[in-house]
Amino acid sequence: MSAAIAAAPTSPRPGRVRPLAGIALRQYWVPGAILLLLALRIGVQIVYHYYGWADAVALRNHVGSQAYHFGRYTDDAHTMTAKLMDDGAMLVFQPALCAALLTGVLTAREWETRRVVLALTQTVTPRRWFGVRWATLAAVFVVLTVPLVALYRMSVGHALGLDLLTYGAERQNAYYTIGPVTVAYVLLGVAAGALTGTYLRRLWPTLVAAPLLTWLVAAVLVRSRAMLLLDLPVLGKVSEFHSGGVFGLMFYDALPQDALLTNVLVTGDYWPYQLASSALVLVVAALLTLAAFRVIRRRTA
Repeated sequence: MSAAIAAAPTSPRPGRVRPLAGIALRQYWVPGAILLLLALRIGVQIVYHYYGWADAVALRNHVGSQAYHFGRYTDDAHTMTAKLMDDGAMLVFQPALCAALLTGVLTAREWETRRVVLALTQTVTPRRWFGVRWATLAAVFVVLTVPLVALYRMSVGHALGLDLLTYGAERQNAYYTIGPVTVAYVLLGVAAGALTGTYLRRLWPTLVAAPLLTWLVAAVLVRSRAMLLLDLPVLGKVSEFHSGGVFGLMFYDALPQDALLTNVLVTGDYWPYQLASSALVLVVAALLTLAAFRVIRRRTA
């Protein structure tokens, strides 16, 4: 009898990570499905424009490089660069804002409906309950964002290698802005949503506060050029700050941009600049997440 009891499968404890992640996935399947459809739509557009580079090459071979870059044709450099910039605009910061909005709303909803009170009666600590839910949301956004970033990098790398883009700020933004830091911004959005949702605990204020905090943090990081402290070769290439825009910045879609910095970058600067920027953003995201856990501990003590 005792051997049979010992051999019987035991049900997973509520406090374990895997069951909690399963609960979160079941509860988030509707927004997850919507995000998947949006990601598929963006991916299809990027792939469609990628195959358009063949028409650009054919046009350049027909009219010559000078006319392709400075003339006006259906598939000239200006048109194709504009399409690439449109693809990038959907990736450069919108996923981060969406991550902040969704995480903040779902977190605030947990507090506002007092569903978290019921959950915490099931031997689950508050930190574990919210931590698993935030990690699940972060994983969903990362899984959907990484393939899109890879597709975009394939397209822009192909275009740059064949010299099919215009010369100037658009070319620099298209090539240097999107990459690993795009995924880091998504995690920053999740952290900002976690903090604002936990601190405010109300749906409507969080709708504004979560994306706003994400945007403000990104603006400060870009404006301060703090990433250059980790990318010293670029530090000596630029000294002055741009005088226009909010905080002295220009913008690529919703993402604040430092045009004077990106315009001095060369191809070899891409990975050091991206990795330095990503490391800085991830550190700030970790700090925001720790702050959210401190708020949880103080309010559930």
